[in-house]
Amino acid sequence: MSDLIKHFIVILFSLLFILPATAKDNATSDIQTEHLIEATVLYDEIYNIDMADGHYTVSVELLLSWEDDTASFLNQFGDTIIHGKDMDNFLETIWYPEFFVSNAEYPRITHYKTLDVLNGKYELFERFDAQLSIDAEMPKFPFGELDLFMDIAAFSGNVHLMRFNPQDVFLGHHDAQHRVVKGNWIEKSKSMEEEMRTSLNHGGKEKFSYLISHVLVSYNPLTATWKILVPLLSVMILSILFNFVINDKKIQLQATLFLTIPALQFALANEMPSTSYLTIANWLFLFANFIVFINLVICFIESYAKESNSPAILIKIDYYAKIFVPFIFFVFLIFIGAQLFN
Repeated sequence: MSDLIKHFIVILFSLLFILPATAKDNATSDIQTEHLIEATVLYDEIYNIDMADGHYTVSVELLLSWEDDTASFLNQFGDTIIHGKDMDNFLETIWYPEFFVSNAEYPRITHYKTLDVLNGKYELFERFDAQLSIDAEMPKFPFGELDLFMDIAAFSGNVHLMRFNPQDVFLGHHDAQHRVVKGNWIEKSKSMEEEMRTSLNHGGKEKFSYLISHVLVSYNPLTATWKILVPLLSVMILSILFNFVINDKKIQLQATLFLTIPALQFALANEMPSTSYLTIANWLFLFANFIVFINLVICFIESYAKESNSPAILIKIDYYAKIFVPFIFFVFLIFIGAQLFN
């Protein structure tokens, strides 16, 4: 019985650890290219996330490693990390992976680059900043997730000459005590992949390797609550409650609420996505305008009915103000809840 248990443990260990590692090695060896570039990305900072204009700024460390003849490097520099003119002069004598950030709005700003040899492989390191354009697609804003992606494209050779082999993507150094994602955003997950995309070179038939890293972030739920949900719901509830109050200044009160909504929308303009569809936040603003506008019209009609001494109109207006409008408000809340859980 004990022998069976031992065999079972050995088989289970093989399935969990050995076979996945073997499958990964086989997948790597199946990549047919002259230079396989192992790529690691580390995000030092992600900031200025602007959904209105669809871009963000990033500070990144990129490490590219590849196998090649390292004898010339070791003969000249030994176990040394080189940079500056020494690196530039040496790179002119060998092949190395060159790239550009394809979704950058401007050329990247390189802080520093280094080159060394480790375990028989060249390691090219670069720290750079870039402003990247993104698809500000977030239909459930202020809920849901936003994809902050970065496309690194190879241009020193097509896929037959070089391909990226994604290794790891990190958010900050493990010993650095600071937030990587700045502002009212929270990181949710990260990933990296390689794609082969066509180019206009040679009649549009050549494919080049792209290294695509993703950082999924979500809007801070507390910020979404006190910046958007609480103010708009408060405006709508106050507008409805004013209908139950006998006050000669109801028109002024409703008008004040009506002007508050566009002021709030203007204040949040840079944090709202510019899209061709309505997000949940857009629906909230739209319906808040609708509720307050209807109540403002009701106040005008009520004022006219009192001045013209028309009790029949007052009865109808009272019905719309105290029954119909609250009913529409609760229907809208159900609609918003359905959109969130859809």
